[in-house]
Amino acid sequence: MHPLPEHLLAQPLAGCVPLADARVPLRAVISSLALGGAERIVLEWAADALRRGRAIELAVLNRATMEWQAPGGLSVIRRAAESMEQFAALLGQRWGRGAVVAAHLLRDPMLAELRMHGLVPLPVLHNARDGWLNDPAAWQSGDMPAAIACAEAVAQQARAAGCSVPLSVIRHRPALDDAAFSMQARCDIRRRLGVDDTTLLVGMVGALKAQKNYPRALRVLEHLLRRRPAALAIAGGVSGEAGMDVLREIASYAGERGLAHHVKLPGFVSPVAPWLAAFDVLLNTSDYEGYSIATQEALAAGLPVVATAVSGQGEDPQPGLRLLPAEAGDAAFARALAQYPVRSGLQVREPRLRAPYLWSLPPAGCAAPGREEVRTLFVTANLNAGGAQRSLVNLATAIYARHDLAVAVCGASTHDYFTRLLREVGVRHFRPAEASDVFEVAEGLLAWIARHRVRQVCFWNADPKLKLLLAKFAAPDLRLIDVSPGYYAFEEMAATAEFQSAIAYDEAAFRVRLDLLVLKYGHALPGRARACAVIPNGVALGGAVAESAPRAPRFLVSGRIAPSKHLEKIIAAFGRVCARHATATLHIAGQAEPRYAAYLAQLLEAAGAGVHFRGALPDLAHLHESGGWSAQIVIGTHQGSPNAVLEAMAAGVPVIANDSGGTRELVNRRTGWLLPEAANERQIAKAMLQLVAAPGKAGQRAARAREQVAGRGLEAMAAAYLAVLESGDTIPG
Repeated sequence: MHPLPEHLLAQPLAGCVPLADARVPLRAVISSLALGGAERIVLEWAADALRRGRAIELAVLNRATMEWQAPGGLSVIRRAAESMEQFAALLGQRWGRGAVVAAHLLRDPMLAELRMHGLVPLPVLHNARDGWLNDPAAWQSGDMPAAIACAEAVAQQARAAGCSVPLSVIRHRPALDDAAFSMQARCDIRRRLGVDDTTLLVGMVGALKAQKNYPRALRVLEHLLRRRPAALAIAGGVSGEAGMDVLREIASYAGERGLAHHVKLPGFVSPVAPWLAAFDVLLNTSDYEGYSIATQEALAAGLPVVATAVSGQGEDPQPGLRLLPAEAGDAAFARALAQYPVRSGLQVREPRLRAPYLWSLPPAGCAAPGREEVRTLFVTANLNAGGAQRSLVNLATAIYARHDLAVAVCGASTHDYFTRLLREVGVRHFRPAEASDVFEVAEGLLAWIARHRVRQVCFWNADPKLKLLLAKFAAPDLRLIDVSPGYYAFEEMAATAEFQSAIAYDEAAFRVRLDLLVLKYGHALPGRARACAVIPNGVALGGAVAESAPRAPRFLVSGRIAPSKHLEKIIAAFGRVCARHATATLHIAGQAEPRYAAYLAQLLEAAGAGVHFRGALPDLAHLHESGGWSAQIVIGTHQGSPNAVLEAMAAGVPVIANDSGGTRELVNRRTGWLLPEAANERQIAKAMLQLVAAPGKAGQRAARAREQVAGRGLEAMAAAYLAVLESGDTIPG
């Protein structure tokens, strides 16, 4: 393939939009780094943050006999001889007043000490109510602006207990070591345990503590042995005197019932992955759980799990999970275990989408506010030379003098035209993070929103994943508005089902949280948000009328070069026109994003004589070029309120368009040529030839179109949006 012309391939412009990274330093305090699920969550979060180049500091209050190894590069601050009060003071001095701190496994007195020394703790509930270290009902939003629960069930328990602090749910999906699929590890461990290939090895993972109800597991094993050869391996050790009590109870029961030969107690194991390979099924008999990391890791390894249906165990279902009521008899658990075979092979499973960096978002949303307040923050994907970008810039430059606003640009931009317009009139615009990763962008936006006391966010052609993240972690009083460029936005949101599952926040929750949905055509849609409004795009009016029809047919296409614009059909239709009008020309104004480079190459190869690729022409001066235009052709999928149609009509250029989205509200037999939504090359060519054959008729339709859009001026659009943005509630003014 020949190199593509540079002017046709959109490339990111470094520094096109200034960076304003408001993210807060990542800070956390944890009780210890003992071999537990909560501790592992914190370290996996830290490892992911370090991988992204984010500095993070972790303060550890106590030393454990056996600990997880901290990832390389992590700054760990350990309490030595200091009292808890002294250590909290040290952290306050080190991190500074107002620093937001994720607080894991800390009791309320320690949270109070952190607050006393100027820190802002965000406590995490890692367990179900029976295992709480805190009293969430005593938390005050003035002391801690948010908290996190490890499962929705835990959050519900906290709210029922009287917790008034905003609670977010993060269901952590643990990382999985490849050793979980190692047959060599399986064979080695089973040989060390004295378990042969005919014995079902039931595994359990977790410290020896009363919550895990290991004595019940022994009773289950006793029932299981009546059905088949089996052994029970408990990969967990003793932590404190309470753990010794559990160990003594296990030893006593096993000895009395003749189970000692079938019970294996390797103690704490790290890593646990080789043991998952050795097990045939995982058993979890906990009386209560928040969201068991051991269960999740086993399922990710393809290991079936039989567990008690407590708290959040069933919130993120996967194949292989069997939940039984906590009150089910021991024999019922044994029957469930007996159904599983001894594994003869280990099949690697498709990894699930993980989001460990999700833990960085709640602290960002609690950043200390500054003096400045911004009423509306528009959030958009980029400021490329496209229709959605033009609509946003048209609106921002029309209302900025009457409404306090800023524009956040989430990704790289490929043209400086719209950024220049914003700079010239003084509209503040920025990138919230240097990377385009949706988690980092969301973190940057949440921090900027908190710092600038933003009152409402208006999504404008934004990534649906970003909308979900902001809706999930934004303060409850932040008003959320979504301006949908077309109905395809609903399809894009529906396509994020896997992401929704990974972040524990679905489309239904987003629709309940969304204050206002703004559509650009059609009618208001109930159920998509708390309220819905319809505001069509506007266009600049009063400009010069384009020159009359050219002597030779001369057609124009304006917009992105993308498959959704069906340029291949237009080029093929133009070929039919050229068969009758050899001097006809087709001008294509636009660029292709790198992901559509192959599509652009196909178009260049298909284009014959008379087809001119002009590159991006966002200033619209080409609509008034000498020689005039026969028509502007707009063929698209999932159109909103297409600016290309509006701009051609306002300039007096005839329009050929297909019936997609809001196009039918502009184009009809009186104002242009409206083709079926799935118009083919023959139908497009027919319209082009009709227009060329009757230039007078085309001019009449263009004149009526110009009259029609007289009511679609930018001021009308601005007034409609100002009514919405300044209404202050969910109902448009």
